[in-house]
Amino acid sequence: MGRETTIWLATVRFDGRPHLAPLWFIWLDGKIYFATGSDTQKFVNMYHNQAVSLSLPDPQSVVIIEGEAHVADRGTVDVLADYFYHKYEWDFRYDNSTTWRLIEVTPFKILVWGDGYEEADGIRVL
Repeated sequence: MGRETTIWLATVRFDGRPHLAPLWFIWLDGKIYFATGSDTQKFVNMYHNQAVSLSLPDPQSVVIIEGEAHVADRGTVDVLADYFYHKYEWDFRYDNSTTWRLIEVTPFKILVWGDGYEEADGIRVL
């Protein structure tokens, strides 16, 4: 993935309804990272169900990622905070607007289509 600035996260609410939210993210070493407040709906959703879907916002070059989300460990937080700062000029460790949690998503399925791919149903690349 290139220098995209946002990705869409889909989670499932406790009552089964979907919840969709745009996020700033970092793709590093085959995982996706994003920060969210511990008081947000998406964090509550992931607390009850770690299965997530993510998608880049470009309908012409589709990338859909399915994976499992967990709170990242402290060592990962310090490393990823630098990546967030260099990409977004934002360090969630020092943003006091909420209690931030770094979420690590391990992909188990990636689908792509568009941008030269002819298959209408997509190609599984992972």
